[in-house]
Amino acid sequence: MLVLGCLTPDISFADGHAAHGNFRAWAQLTAHARTALARTGRSRIDQELLRWAFSRLA
Repeated sequence: MLVLGCLTPDISFADGHAAHGNFRAWAQLTAHARTALARTGRSRIDQELLRWAFSRLA
């Protein structure tokens, strides 16, 4: 789950900008964030990575 690789301010950022407390949106965001982590080789989620994931949401 996205929360495990994310700092608290970034969780609030993600919820406020894209997920809005919606489980389905969190699931999509988590999938895109995992893809971004794999592609970039990063070990942690940050706001730059989240912005990329936001752009992938339908």
